[in-house]
Amino acid sequence: MNTPTVGILIGGLIYSRIKKNGSDFEPISFYEEACIQYGLSPCFFRLKDITLETNQINALVKGEKGKYEMKVITIPKIIHNRGLFFTNKSKLKIKSLQKTGVIIFNDRNRYGKWGVHEILMKNEELQPHLPETKRASSRNFIEMMEKYKELIIKPNSGSLGGGVVMVEKKDRDLWEVRYRQKREAFTNEWPEIIRKKVLNKNYIIQERIPLTEYQGSPFDLRVSVQKNGLGEWQVTGVVGKVAKMGNYVTNVAKGGTCKTLNELLNEYSDLDFNEVYQSIEDFSIKAVTELNKYFPNLADVGLDIGLTSEGFPMFIECNGRDLRYSFKIAQMPEVWKATYTTPISYARYLFDSKIDEE
Repeated sequence: MNTPTVGILIGGLIYSRIKKNGSDFEPISFYEEACIQYGLSPCFFRLKDITLETNQINALVKGEKGKYEMKVITIPKIIHNRGLFFTNKSKLKIKSLQKTGVIIFNDRNRYGKWGVHEILMKNEELQPHLPETKRASSRNFIEMMEKYKELIIKPNSGSLGGGVVMVEKKDRDLWEVRYRQKREAFTNEWPEIIRKKVLNKNYIIQERIPLTEYQGSPFDLRVSVQKNGLGEWQVTGVVGKVAKMGNYVTNVAKGGTCKTLNELLNEYSDLDFNEVYQSIEDFSIKAVTELNKYFPNLADVGLDIGLTSEGFPMFIECNGRDLRYSFKIAQMPEVWKATYTTPISYARYLFDSKIDEE
């Protein structure tokens, strides 16, 4: 019996790196080893490599000499999406592919923060974990300023910490906005940066979570939550992201560093590692299970979660294409590898349970 082929749908940058037989951010060897473990064969391709009319793709497949070569093959029945697609044309192509019976998990991997917040708010168990969030508007900004001393204004759809500003109350009438390493004080008249974002419907205003700190800098957690070989959700790994000294954004792209959860909690003698980890795991599984009701092909996400001083997890955002590189930076190689192995085990589960062998 032939070894089933699992497709890995990727973007152009990763594709070009695989053609040169190397990719740091998407380590192909992890996919290869996982496929051997689960009796699958990987192929890599872009959306434009798919020809629906012929049911074929131009895919990168490993040749006899150990190098990836372009081959025309039948479209795989199971595809793991690791690309980002924004145009309607791309989305329609993915839907057309699904209509042929092809299963694409994580077919959608960019979610608006406001939409995710609304979904999670429907579950009463999750509500205590959600900071108050509103769509950007002058009225909502004024209302949030009256309720909280610290606010975060950020794009509804965005990544890597871009466009995020922090607003902090310094005195009875004095506020300060922080953005791009700048600080600007204001009272009644809002600075241009505030007006620009508050009047932008594509932004949200959020109560700033009082994050725990590591050596004086705030940190949050990236939690890899994935479906496994049993078709069940699991937390594959947790890694901390520590903001650069003096910064409020933890993203590595903005100068943040990565640490293990154990390292971060060592500074807190009153927090028990096992209890904190369990609370993170419980919340994460509940959150993705709720999201899965609205996004049925969800299978592999990275949640950003903050911790209060009591170790209580607070939701920040959901990343539909978890880059996973934080695990490598934090020197967690086994967990980093597991974040690639687990989706392949889920692909095996789909082959065994959803696909009729011909």
